[in-house]
Amino acid sequence: MPPFLSTFTLITEIFVTIAVLYIFYRSYKYGKFPTKLAFATLAYEVLFNISYMVYSSMVRETHEVTRTFTWKTGVAIFHGVLSLVMFVSLVVFMILAYRAYRTNKNYFYEHKTLSLVFLFFWSVAILSGAMLYFSEYFIP
Repeated sequence: MPPFLSTFTLITEIFVTIAVLYIFYRSYKYGKFPTKLAFATLAYEVLFNISYMVYSSMVRETHEVTRTFTWKTGVAIFHGVLSLVMFVSLVVFMILAYRAYRTNKNYFYEHKTLSLVFLFFWSVAILSGAMLYFSEYFIP
């Protein structure tokens, strides 16, 4: 049975992803940046998901019996690094977008390619996290 905190984090990360997609879409399509939602999403990421990742890595380290490298270890490393990079990227995107929209510039429209690249890698981070979760708790 997976730990409650892991399951809760997986479910809420889906909602965070929906929020991120909505922020990008609404800002791009209508030229209006949902400031409160953007910063609430960032706050949630900092308070819960980043702290969960730190906690999870410390718990794994103390409970690890063997030091063999498996594909799960590789996915965990990949997911952890990519998630951290994507979090920092999200913070940068939200700050730059907020500043641009305050001056009536459509940041995501002006940076379409960069926005799509970000959303692609954000999706990869989310999917790798889900894959790690299911492989850890449901696949022997």
